[in-house]
Formats: sequence, C-alpha cells, structure tokens
Amino acid sequence: MKTTYYLEGKKTTKKALTERLGADRLKRMTEEAKEGFRCDPLEEQSFFLGSDGMLTIEFA
Repeated sequence: MKTTYYLEGKKTTKKALTERLGADRLKRMTEEAKEGFRCDPLEEQSFFLGSDGMLTIEFA
C-alpha cells in the first residue's frame, strides 16, 4: 500500500514530516489512518496539527 502525505493540501515527504512532527507521532498517525482506511476507504484520513496545519494521509 503506497502512502501519500499532504500538509495543507500540498504533497510532502515522509522525511520532512518526521523532522517536523517526530518519528513516533508520525508512525502513530499513519497506523491510525491505515485502520480508518480499512474500515472505510472512501473516508478522508486527516489530522489537525495545530499551528502546523492539516495533515491528510492517502493510501493507494
């Protein structure tokens, strides 16, 4: 399953997010998004990051 990250609607890399959020937090959010995707693939998997904006995770 290919994972694509969007921060404020713009595609970003996992490396950039790891530097900004931390590896543990990003891993936890990705696992939560995978679980949500398995339950309902049509639902958008998004997380509000406070001052960093909105993180959207897509799977293909």
